[in-house]
Amino acid sequence: MLRIKNVYEAFILTTVISYIITPVVRSIAIKLNYLDHPKTNKVHAHPTALLGGAAIYVSFIVGILTVVGFTQDPKLVSIIVGCTFLLIVGLVDDRMGMMPEVKLLGQFLAAMIAIKSGVRVDFLHNYYFNVIFTYVWIVGITNAFNLLDNMNGLSAGIAVIASIFFGIVMCNTGQLAVAIMAFALAGAGLGFLRHNFPKANIFMGDTGSLVLGYVLATLAVMGSWSTKFLTTSLAMPILILAYPIFDTILVTVMRLIEKRSVFQGGRDHSSHRMALLGFKKKRAVLAIYGICIALGLSALLMQVLALKQAIVLICVVIFLMLLLGIRLAMVDTGRFGRSKGGKEIE
Repeated sequence: MLRIKNVYEAFILTTVISYIITPVVRSIAIKLNYLDHPKTNKVHAHPTALLGGAAIYVSFIVGILTVVGFTQDPKLVSIIVGCTFLLIVGLVDDRMGMMPEVKLLGQFLAAMIAIKSGVRVDFLHNYYFNVIFTYVWIVGITNAFNLLDNMNGLSAGIAVIASIFFGIVMCNTGQLAVAIMAFALAGAGLGFLRHNFPKANIFMGDTGSLVLGYVLATLAVMGSWSTKFLTTSLAMPILILAYPIFDTILVTVMRLIEKRSVFQGGRDHSSHRMALLGFKKKRAVLAIYGICIALGLSALLMQVLALKQAIVLICVVIFLMLLLGIRLAMVDTGRFGRSKGGKEIE
């Protein structure tokens, strides 16, 4: 039988493992020439080792198998299989590149693995609508974290924050198996983060961002967010993952307005726009961490607020995020995320 101490064990174990093996993975990446070279749409100036995502993946899997043990739970097995599949997709993409459409197909197939095992929403009261919504959710969140991986510590840090809030909610509702997975993911990301932020000697690459996004997306569906009201139940996971959703919407809308491909890389994400407003990269990332923590706390309040109060809070959050989006949309990123004077983001 699982106990609350198992949650702490999973978090501590994966944090330690990730912290220890990340430098080892970095050495392997350098020997195998798994390096991310500077490009016009990236902010780093020197070739940097990739494969940090492999350290996150190994730490997460080892932590789960150690604390929970080998299980025949089809949902848990499907999540492990799905993130393993995306690990392979990420390894290929980090090594030789991959067309965005192909990578999107990989995310769709990973979502199918989870959905076939029963990981799907049920609030729409129609099987096919539930399946379609789950596909969109898993692929969308997975892709959102992939897109967020554009500054040191950004995607990994947001994943750690989201995982912790997921874990807290699951502990509060007695869903210890899901809580263990959430805190195991948080620990794996935290151990890696020490080597990636504020200075990065290794990047997690698509190998890591795809795995993080996928696990968080499936945990959100797998967990029960039951509150007294459907509105607050639906709002909780959305609030916790609101910033990745916000960034994806901002980038997509602005690229459509500018008649550019939504799949085209560029320094036009919310983090880049904050940098162009005068934030140093570290401060921009920390500011986004703060927003994510505030959103997570808002999600926790959904468990205790009356319906009218919860709706007011949701409206306030939407209004503030809309204001932030409008302000960031006004920033001129230029062709490759440069200011009007041609100065690159520092």
